[in-house]
Amino acid sequence: MVIDGLKLIISTITGFDVIGESVSAIRALDMLATANPDILLTDVSMPEMSGIEFTRLVRKKYPQIKVIALSMFSESQVVAEMIDAGVSGYILKNTGKQELIEALSKVATGENYFGPDITMQLMKSFKRNQEESRLTDREIEIIRMIEQDFGNKKIADMLFISERTVETHRKNILRKTNTQSVVGLLKYAYERKII
Repeated sequence: MVIDGLKLIISTITGFDVIGESVSAIRALDMLATANPDILLTDVSMPEMSGIEFTRLVRKKYPQIKVIALSMFSESQVVAEMIDAGVSGYILKNTGKQELIEALSKVATGENYFGPDITMQLMKSFKRNQEESRLTDREIEIIRMIEQDFGNKKIADMLFISERTVETHRKNILRKTNTQSVVGLLKYAYERKII
């Protein structure tokens, strides 16, 4: 149904033709050898392989083909992985005809296109990541004490807080810096001139 709907819409757009279709990612890869489309529309969820894996294979084998992802998912993680795989566009399946036309037109001229919902999700995710990674003055103070090889008890005594509070700060610091150990944390802090 989705393919039939897309074909119907695309048949009304001047300058665009459907030259092939498949419900199989493996069959689609075989078809690309001879079909040679300018743009490939792909789903993110497919039975044989994920849209991410499929897009990577297409971009590696046929770098001239631009890929637009169609999906029910607007989660920033999925979108980010598809962008990393090499898509030029990402739109939701519940989008209207006009947005599909805009996506195809922009991607055909070498631009990228991400629907308004997708852009909003990416912006929220970016903002959230920025806020999460921002270290507080107290956390920076604790990092400097960790660098001096002070244990939790010593840090707690020097800052007049409980050991449990120090432990909580340490967990938050590791999460925000995306590190797993003191060595990783100190490397992170040195690179960013925190210490």
